[in-house]
Amino acid sequence: DCLEQQDDLPGALAAIETALRQVVVPQLLHKRAIILRRLGQAGAALAAYDAAVRADPDNAELLIEFGQALHMMEKYDEAIRVLEFARQSAPDHRDAILCLADALNLMDRAGDAKQLLIDTASAFEIKTDGLYSLSLANSHWGCGEHASAVVHADAAIALHHGGADSFLVRGKSLFSLGRFPDAIAALEQARALDPNRHETLMTLGFAYLANGDLTNGWRLSEHRAAANTKGLITRRFERPPWQGDSLQGRRLMIWDDQGIGDVLRSASMFAELCERADDLIIECHPKIVALLARNFPEARVRPRQHEARGTLFGADDFDVQCAFGTLPMYLRPTIGSFPDHTGYLTADPVCVAKLRQRAPLNGQRPKVGLSWTSRNRSGLRAQSYLSLSDLTPLLTIPDIDFVLLDYTDRSAEIAALREAHDVVLHRWDDLDLFDDLESAAALTACMDLVISANTSVADMAGALGVATWRFGPVTGTVLLGQDNPPWHPATRYLRLDPQQPAHTLVPTLVTELRTWLDARR
Repeated sequence: DCLEQQDDLPGALAAIETALRQVVVPQLLHKRAIILRRLGQAGAALAAYDAAVRADPDNAELLIEFGQALHMMEKYDEAIRVLEFARQSAPDHRDAILCLADALNLMDRAGDAKQLLIDTASAFEIKTDGLYSLSLANSHWGCGEHASAVVHADAAIALHHGGADSFLVRGKSLFSLGRFPDAIAALEQARALDPNRHETLMTLGFAYLANGDLTNGWRLSEHRAAANTKGLITRRFERPPWQGDSLQGRRLMIWDDQGIGDVLRSASMFAELCERADDLIIECHPKIVALLARNFPEARVRPRQHEARGTLFGADDFDVQCAFGTLPMYLRPTIGSFPDHTGYLTADPVCVAKLRQRAPLNGQRPKVGLSWTSRNRSGLRAQSYLSLSDLTPLLTIPDIDFVLLDYTDRSAEIAALREAHDVVLHRWDDLDLFDDLESAAALTACMDLVISANTSVADMAGALGVATWRFGPVTGTVLLGQDNPPWHPATRYLRLDPQQPAHTLVPTLVTELRTWLDARR
């Protein structure tokens, strides 16, 4: 204890280990876990807490500390189990409730976290407990209740609690509400308080992009890898990154770091890179190789290679490398640098011709392709999607042939809707729109109009130059401060009200589609 009070933590730990060799008592095991945690030895601390809990399983304080240690190690599932068990004997323990709520938020269970905080409000001095307000703000943000999140973040800030965390959740919430200048102000305050927090820097970058400031936006959004963004692909290379300088006499390898939709947008820059580099290598997901190879024959398009390829085979076959997500920082520094085009990809004409032999693709009625959701509906993403039943008023508009462009199996939904409303949504079992992107491109090229959520379906249509109505949140990352995506001149963006359910957009879609149909007659 004396050594710990003098901040000699290694000495304190050595004394504890000496004592434990003579006698094992719960208090010493607990103290060892505390010291290891303070020393930053997270793995050893977890093992020490486990031993201490086994020796003293009824100690609620010890269990709560164990849960907090698990949380710090990002073992959120285990932390939740331990903290829920600890609360059986200490249901109103402030630290247990707050740590549990935080873990639930991080496991995309914000609704459970919010309910926990509401149910245990009596355990807190709500008017003076800024940490409670901050936790509630995070829970509201995770539920998509962004206006409420701002209110509680402001309460935490007014109580001088939460620091950078409070300004971060305030900034994220304002961003989600489409209040981009206010979001930038809050996030800049968060950055001032914690200059090296990657989540803050990344979100600030997105806010600058949404506000049309591409210079700051692209630069700050580069923190997405360090922020451990979900779904981001990271790779390490011996060859240096390309930094926008001359490529004369050099071989450039570019690689996909995000999803298929991002690859399709990035393809708008490939022709320029082919002209600038002596040799361009494009590495991407195997299922998009054929489409890109046919469209960019002057480049070498191949599936992602192992990072150690150069070591295994003698040398890398490129001089510099760059992730697709970084390319816009060098090639699209301003809105003016986005070229006007009628499409930069083409579908395979042979495949298109074969599809046009099928009914109703061979008919005269307008053909409208639909995609209303995504395979990934985790977290807040689900709030930007529709269900097929939401689209019933659209599908009952006569004299239009509706075609499924969604790449997942929607057969059960389609059958149920057809039975209930006698509507037809055309689809073909022999077309694999998920893995065969040549077929997906050909079917999309047969459409007169595509109506899609923020998915790769919309990006495919935009890349092909097909007229598209794309709906999504006000924060749509494709917008870059513009009314419509500068990537795709043929795409019109329909913003969802951040404080209303997505299905409230359907009447607008119906009205607009009727107007579009009348104009074609």
